[in-house]
Amino acid sequence: MTNSGMNDAQLNRLWGAVCAFAGVFFLLWAMSWVNASVLHEDLQNFCGDLHTARFPFEKSCTREDGTVEGANSLLFEGLFFGSMAAGAVCLAVACGVELNRHRRPGPPRA
Repeated sequence: MTNSGMNDAQLNRLWGAVCAFAGVFFLLWAMSWVNASVLHEDLQNFCGDLHTARFPFEKSCTREDGTVEGANSLLFEGLFFGSMAAGAVCLAVACGVELNRHRRPGPPRA
């Protein structure tokens, strides 16, 4: 494989990682919306201490005994924000590689 072919393969892997992290992010965002808007839609009707969040979507209720219903778990939020950050880093690196590749003069064409 030529040097150019290896660079193309590495760049394709970077773009694949961007797409994978974006897919995980949007899947978790959709799951968060379903949890807040479908499964816990009527939570405000019987909860005195309702907490809502828009990013990621969340409706949670804290009961008098200290239990919480409807909240996203720490693992869920860690994966959500982690996939967003990793996707942004991979996107920045891929764009930097593309920019560097187009800025650098190539071999003369015959």
